[in-house]
Amino acid sequence: MKFALLVTGGPFQSKSCHSALSFAKAIIAHPDHELIGVFFYEDAVLVANQLSNPPRDEMNITHSWQQLAQTSGVELKVCIAAAIRRGILNEAEATRHEQAHHNLASGFTLEGLGTLIELEQQADRLVRFRP
Repeated sequence: MKFALLVTGGPFQSKSCHSALSFAKAIIAHPDHELIGVFFYEDAVLVANQLSNPPRDEMNITHSWQQLAQTSGVELKVCIAAAIRRGILNEAEATRHEQAHHNLASGFTLEGLGTLIELEQQADRLVRFRP
């Protein structure tokens, strides 16, 4: 079965990003399941900010998602409109918006809502993690 995940709860306001990460790991570990992509929307886009630094005694959720993407090849897609609204920019968007720096964490890509629709069409199940 093919799964896609939609994460909408912010990494600091709820456990949505953490729960989605656990679910993603379970999908990947199951031989009959495939995780075709993860789409971060609304406040969940904050997980893609490479400048966030949680306290040392807390899990760094950004690094955890990056490790998952590296080891599994799962694509981490971030809503471009929600990200820009929250100050998360890749190099191209930083230039376009005349900002000196970009802060999109490696392993994440900025995508439009059309990408979410494509994921939904390709997946057998779209699972949403919200606050």
